[in-house]
Amino acid sequence: MSKRTVFSMLSVAGALVATALWTTRGAAQDPKTEEPLRVVVHVNFAEPGVQGRGLKNIANVLKMTGGQARVEVVCHGPGIGLLDAKRSDFVKEVQALMKDGVTFVACEQTMKLKSILKSDLIAGVGTVPSGTIEILRKQQFDHYSYFKP
Repeated sequence: MSKRTVFSMLSVAGALVATALWTTRGAAQDPKTEEPLRVVVHVNFAEPGVQGRGLKNIANVLKMTGGQARVEVVCHGPGIGLLDAKRSDFVKEVQALMKDGVTFVACEQTMKLKSILKSDLIAGVGTVPSGTIEILRKQQFDHYSYFKP
């Protein structure tokens, strides 16, 4: 076999591999064929402007994925106020996102430190023993992507 024939065969093989990779990548990006996007959102800040933008980011994730995303919002430290029904500026927004399938959880350690009862939280909000551990577990064991507004 001549060098020219071997080179031609390798070129054709390379083109076929490139085409297969490109086609596979395109299929993986089709929201109808891929697994739902999994996102854990970290809220440990009290600034209403940042919280509001974060909630808009979550709404955009749902919109851009056609509602095919699993989103869990973990609030702890100063961010726990987002989920306090009496103090939150975003009760309606949180409720709307929960209706769209977003899960919101509050850190029980923070709740204890701030004397917040489960009954003080927006209806439908869950709790976890530790917000930090929840975020780490979601990333390591459940393969959630991390997002912090």
